[in-house]
Amino acid sequence: MSETGEKEMPELWGELLEWLLLGPERSPRTQKEWVVGRDVHVDSLRRIKRDPRFVKEWDRRCAELNIHPERTQSVIDSLFKQAADGDVKAASLYLQYIDKFTPKRRVVVDDERAASGLSDAELADELEALVAEFRVEDVSEVEGS
Repeated sequence: MSETGEKEMPELWGELLEWLLLGPERSPRTQKEWVVGRDVHVDSLRRIKRDPRFVKEWDRRCAELNIHPERTQSVIDSLFKQAADGDVKAASLYLQYIDKFTPKRRVVVDDERAASGLSDAELADELEALVAEFRVEDVSEVEGS
C-alpha cells in the first residue's frame, strides 16, 4: 500500500500494462518475447490480463490514451486527407465529426401564414433576407476579431 492508503499495482503488472499500452510500437512484439528474462510464464500473463483489478486499470488507462487530443487530432487529420482525396466514406465520417462544432440556427417564421401558403417569390425574398442577415453577422464577426 502507498502512504495514502491506496493499493498499488505490483511492479510486474505495471510493467506489463505500460508495455500493452504501447500498442503497435511495442518492443518486444509478443508476450512470449516480453516474459524472457522476467522470470514469469506466459500463462501467468494471461491470468494477470484476466484479473478484474488489472482489467479495470487497463480500461481506465486505455480510455485516457484514446481521448488524448493529439491522438484524436491525428485521426481527424488523416480522415480529412482521405476525404479530400475523394474517399466518400471518409468524407461522410469527417462531416459527421465536424457537425458537432457547427453552430445550429433555428429559423422562426412569425408570419401568420404557413410556409406552404407563400408564393415562390415570397419564399425567395425570405431566403434572400436570411442570407443577407448571415452575411452581415459573418462580416461583423470577422471585423470584431
